Amino acid sequence: MRSIRTPAAGRTAALLPLLLPALLLASGCSSGSGGGTDGSGGTPSARSVLTGKAPLSKAQLAKALVTDQDLPGWIVQPSQTDRPAETATLTADRPQCQPLADVTSSDPKIHRMAYVGAAFARSTTKSRPDAINQMLVASHAPGDAHKVIDAVRTALGQCTSFTAIDNTGTKTPFRVAKGPAVPTGDAAVSYVMTDAADKKTGAALVTVVQTGDTVTAYLSVKASGGAGEVPVDVARKQDAKLRAVLAKQR
Repeated sequence: MRSIRTPAAGRTAALLPLLLPALLLASGCSSGSGGGTDGSGGTPSARSVLTGKAPLSKAQLAKALVTDQDLPGWIVQPSQTDRPAETATLTADRPQCQPLADVTSSDPKIHRMAYVGAAFARSTTKSRPDAINQMLVASHAPGDAHKVIDAVRTALGQCTSFTAIDNTGTKTPFRVAKGPAVPTGDAAVSYVMTDAADKKTGAALVTVVQTGDTVTAYLSVKASGGAGEVPVDVARKQDAKLRAVLAKQR
C-alpha cells in the first residue's frame, strides 16, 4: 500500500498530533462507564436496534474499519502503534468547552470502551494528497455515544474559543466555529478548530458521527494548510460497516 504523507505547510503538521492525539494510536482501550448543522442518517427504530447491546470489542471494531477495498479512489492506513502520544490528554481552560477537547483527548469524560484508528486520503499521482485525514472509531457503554454528540452540540452553542492544555503543560489557544452538515449516522456534528496563533494554516475540521453505541471522530486538514472537508464517502461507508456489525449483536 502506498504511504500517506502528512501535511508539511505551516503549523498544520503540528495540529494533527495536538488536535486528535488519540487518532495517532492504532488501537487500545480504556474502560469505565460512562454545532454544526446536524446530519441524521438513521431513524428512531434503527437506533433502537443498534443500541443497548454489549460494546463492540477492539477486534469487532477492527473488522468494521473501512479499507482500500471498500473505498475505490482512497488509500486507508490503519494505525499500528499502541504507544500514546505525549499530548494524549487535553484539558480545556473553560469547563463548558471540555466536550470539544474530549473528542480530541485520549482520556475523555465519557470513556471509550475500545477503539481503532486509521489515516486516509484520496489516491493521487502527486507527491502528496490535497488533504489528509485521521479517524478514530470507538465503542461506548449503552447510551454514552449519544451523550458524546449531545455534549459536543451543547459546547458548540457556548464556546467560540478556549485554551487546550496537554499533559505536558503546553497550552494552545483555539478558536471554534460550527462546521457543515454531516449527512450520515444516527446523529452527527462538525466544527472547525483553529490555532489562534496561526489562523491561516493552523486549522482542522473535526467531524463526529454516532452509529448506535459507537462514535467515529474524523480530523481533516488540507495539505496546503487549513481545515479540510467532511469526508462524506468515507463516513457513509464507515457508518454502513458499523451498522452491519452492530446488527449482528441483535
